[in-house]
Amino acid sequence: MPASANRRPGVGGGARLSIGQVLAQLQEEFPELSHSKLHYLEAEGLISPERTPSGYRKYSRDDVDTLLFVLRAQRDRFWPLKVIKEHLLEHGADGSDVTSIASRPGPSAQLRPVRLDRRGLMLEAQVDDDFLDELEQFGMIEAGLLFFGGTELEIVKAARRLADEGLHPRHLVMLRTSAEREAHMIDSVARPRSRPGDPASRGEVEDLVRDLGESMITLHSALLRARLRRS
Repeated sequence: MPASANRRPGVGGGARLSIGQVLAQLQEEFPELSHSKLHYLEAEGLISPERTPSGYRKYSRDDVDTLLFVLRAQRDRFWPLKVIKEHLLEHGADGSDVTSIASRPGPSAQLRPVRLDRRGLMLEAQVDDDFLDELEQFGMIEAGLLFFGGTELEIVKAARRLADEGLHPRHLVMLRTSAEREAHMIDSVARPRSRPGDPASRGEVEDLVRDLGESMITLHSALLRARLRRS
């Protein structure tokens, strides 16, 4: 993949973007990207935006390329920041292809950013309105949403495949309850590390929550596979 494939259009060689402009460019691919995450990556030495005399951050094309590499390596390849930083120090981000250098994808690598209304979700997941009602009734997806993202789409598709084999949403409540308990466990570990008034610490917590969540998914999948082999 050429280096240009890892770049966003609109960042000229000499252009400098504000943090808001960077977020506007990257949030289509990374909807959860926040000011605090950018501050955290800067505090960790992954990016070094210029500062104006007034103290505002200005991001170059190289900064945006590096951000894309870091975010994709985290999302698609489950790399910890230490490994990403070592790679950047040795190779840089220019011309690096996340898909070719990584060892394995993370559990959430296949999620894609989408924004669907209810009808669009039904068409994409190939379900009817009654099935969505049932998922809402049993807490599998949040009731009353006007638009749905990639996570909801993934839930509905998986639930449909299970329903095709006779496992309907009412049978899956234990999975929802388990996910809620796991989320509470992760929150209890991560949230105390947030320091009021410190944007970088909020970014650190966001990263920790994500990493713990991916590890929990990996562990759950491995335990399920092990149990199925014994059944």
